[in-house]
Amino acid sequence: MKTGRLLVVLLILLLPLSVSAQEKEPGSSKDESRLEKQERKIEELEKLLTELTKKIEKAEQEDEMKKLLEEADKLSREKKDESEAPEDRKFYSGLRQHSALNPNISVGGNFYYAHSSSDSEYNMQPSETDYGTDRFYLKEIELAIEAVLDPYSRAKAFIGIGEEGAGVEEGYFELLNMPLNTNLKLGKFKTQFGESNRYHCHALPQFDRPRVMANFFGMETLKGVGIGANILLPSIIAHVNELDLQFVSGGSGLSFTDEGKNDYIGVAHLKNYWDLSRSTYLELGLSGALGHNDPEEKYLTTIGGADLRIKWTPPGRAKYREVLWWTEALLSRRDTPDGYVDSWGIFSLVQYRFGARWVGGMRLDYSQMPDDSSAEEYGGTVNLDLWQSEFVFFRLQYSYFERNFDENDNRIVFQAVWAMGPHKHEAY
Repeated sequence: MKTGRLLVVLLILLLPLSVSAQEKEPGSSKDESRLEKQERKIEELEKLLTELTKKIEKAEQEDEMKKLLEEADKLSREKKDESEAPEDRKFYSGLRQHSALNPNISVGGNFYYAHSSSDSEYNMQPSETDYGTDRFYLKEIELAIEAVLDPYSRAKAFIGIGEEGAGVEEGYFELLNMPLNTNLKLGKFKTQFGESNRYHCHALPQFDRPRVMANFFGMETLKGVGIGANILLPSIIAHVNELDLQFVSGGSGLSFTDEGKNDYIGVAHLKNYWDLSRSTYLELGLSGALGHNDPEEKYLTTIGGADLRIKWTPPGRAKYREVLWWTEALLSRRDTPDGYVDSWGIFSLVQYRFGARWVGGMRLDYSQMPDDSSAEEYGGTVNLDLWQSEFVFFRLQYSYFERNFDENDNRIVFQAVWAMGPHKHEAY
């Protein structure tokens, strides 16, 4: 191929010389004869140049085809080598899948310090409805274990470790995608009464639970061992309708007894969801709970509730801006030997994210006691959260409460929460 290109170059160089000789003015017949010979030579050279050019182009095409065939043959041999495993290669079924079967394990810590203006025993010592003050506390270490068991079920376990020892906060498994758009839950779990009842303490929007939830259900919330069903209903009155039906054995000793052989509680919750715009949604829920309030199981307590949540999150700016308005109200009727006791309570909070790391909140509370409607407390809470990362946040909170059954309380709380593993600070 290089020789062909060299001949073409020489012919190109000879052409100008021939043309220049042709352009000379003929002086005799010899000159004319010489000119004719030169013209014939030029024609021959041009013809030869054309033939050489065609041969070169053909040869280049053949070279390209040869290269393509060689590459195809090489790829074919490589695939054949890969498909034919060597005799000494051994395969062990399932070894590569074992890691996928391991559960996700997380550990979270919840530390705080609180100072109260009141010296009453109600405020100083931890109780079923309040946290202690004027000392450092490790509120809880939570061990969370979660795993998908198979395509049809998953399991979760949350073990709380505190100053009083360790205990199972929740432990259940779920059967997924059952007929009629139903998921079943079996084990120990927090019931779906409203929204805040399901929250673990490390994920609350404030340090403490709203007073009405703490007074009616306790700091451990309304939970028990039993069975629950989550049913996705047809979209009738909202964009999404969900119904939770749960039947558990348990109680905190406040609204529902934690003693007796048949300490059953039935809970129902209907959630309605609307997309108001690309950035705003609304949730409206209705709840009900029924169970005995005495160990002899003669007297019933009936509690109804309503919850409302409106959340605004601008598209593409959720990390920097967010506003949540959340309100829940409870109404209780407690049967006693002396008649009925009707009591109620409500809380309303606003939470505002004004930066990637900063969240501020405010909550107003009013609550009567479930067994005494004349005992009341009300007040407010403000908090400022600094999220160092999705694994660590710090909180500074101030709250003030007035009570007609105990001293008023001014309280300052510093809280630090951390998490190791995939569970992080989810609500539940």
